Amino acid sequence: MKKLLLSLALSLGALSATPAMAAAPAFSASQMSQVKIKDLSFKEVMREFYSGEMVSFFIDDETIEAVPHVGLGRVNSDGERTVALMNPVVEYKNNVGEARYLVIIEKVKVDSNTGSLVSCHACKATADIYSFKKLNNGLFQLVSRTPKKVEPTGVSGRIMLDEKSIKNTMQPLGKEITGSVLKNGSFYHGIFVQWWDVLQLPENDFINLYGLGDAGMENGVYDEDSPLYYAYEGTFKVLSENTNTMYYPIMLTYKGEKPTEDYERIEHVNYSKIMKFNPVKKAYE
Repeated sequence: MKKLLLSLALSLGALSATPAMAAAPAFSASQMSQVKIKDLSFKEVMREFYSGEMVSFFIDDETIEAVPHVGLGRVNSDGERTVALMNPVVEYKNNVGEARYLVIIEKVKVDSNTGSLVSCHACKATADIYSFKKLNNGLFQLVSRTPKKVEPTGVSGRIMLDEKSIKNTMQPLGKEITGSVLKNGSFYHGIFVQWWDVLQLPENDFINLYGLGDAGMENGVYDEDSPLYYAYEGTFKVLSENTNTMYYPIMLTYKGEKPTEDYERIEHVNYSKIMKFNPVKKAYE
């Protein structure tokens, strides 16, 4: 079990976006630029991208009712319906200082009988992510989007894409790529596992999420004075010194007490490793 938890810390984020890239169509900036909407309201975004899919649907869930939402499609064989939620718009600047606006449409599952969120620990939500720029005439023009729905890491039926974390960690991730490095985490049988996800926001390619690696762990099963207790923390630094690099490497540093891979020992650690993005595999390695 412990070895499995460490494997989860190393690979959870990598499950998010790679499958979505497999059948992705070719990116076309000219096709993206043809999409223009008058504002970034939930109403306008949903009418532009989900016309013909929206349905009225009974909701009995405070977390869903608190944000803009609408039903999508038909009830599936499990008696669940997809409901689209719109998170707050994130304003950011691209690598040349131009204002951009990030729209995240989260798609959750709701029980068609009770109207409540399907929120088991392993239940997943998906997301469609869009970036826009504002034109001089006041319209918002699409810059890029996810190629199709992606599965960000999440828990209890919701995605882990917090708008504050995205904005606070927004920075250049490559020569022409802005994005965020996000720390996510979850409890597994008393052990707190954390991992890094990278949100890339290119303007000449599709938006996507990629797993970066382990971000730390704490064994909360034991008191801190127990010889079986351990905790270590991961930090990151984007190595942007070479501004001509298409994708900047990211250095991960670990400090604290960490179990060995075979869990035979718990050792004090203080080391770093560099992760590079492989554009062919669409993965950090």
